[in-house]
Amino acid sequence: MSSPVRNLAGARQARLTSLLLTLPLVALAACAQEAPPPPPPDPEVLMEADRAFSRDVGERGAEAWVSWFADDGAQIQPGAGEVRGKEAIRQLMAGLDDPDFSLRWEPLRADIAASGDLGWTTGEYVSEGKGPDGEPRRGQGRYVSIWRKQADGSWKVVMDLGNPTASQPEG
Repeated sequence: MSSPVRNLAGARQARLTSLLLTLPLVALAACAQEAPPPPPPDPEVLMEADRAFSRDVGERGAEAWVSWFADDGAQIQPGAGEVRGKEAIRQLMAGLDDPDFSLRWEPLRADIAASGDLGWTTGEYVSEGKGPDGEPRRGQGRYVSIWRKQADGSWKVVMDLGNPTASQPEG
C-alpha cells in the first residue's frame, strides 16, 4: 500500500508537469497575431476587363455586348428605363450590329470592394453613326458599370448606366 503523503506528492508532480507543458502553449497562443488581411483587390483588373469589353464590342457587336453581362444583369438608358436580362439587353443594343454605327469607351476610374467580389468602372464613351435623316451623328457621354466577380474568377457587368452629355451632327 502506498502512503497518502506519497500519493499527494505524485498528484502535485503530475499537476506541475501538466502546468509546465501547458504554459508555453498558452504563451504562444497569446503572442500569436492574426494573419494579416489579404491585400486590397487591384482595381486595374476591372480597368482591363472594361477595356477588353470595349474592344470585343467593336469587333463582334451586340453579341459581345451581351456576353459581358451576368445572366441577371441590367442596363439603364435614358428613354429606355431599366432593361433586365440578356435577351432584353440584346434587343436594346441591336444597333451595335449596324455596320454604320460604332460605340467606343475608355474607363477612367475603377474600384473594388474590400470583399473582392463587387466593383465599378466609370469613364467616357463616344458613339458614331447615322441619324434617322441619314446624316452622320456623333454622341458622347459618361457611364458607370457595376461588376460582380463570377465563380470562375471572371468579371461580369450586373448594371450599366449611360448618360449622354452631347449629341450632334458631324460636320
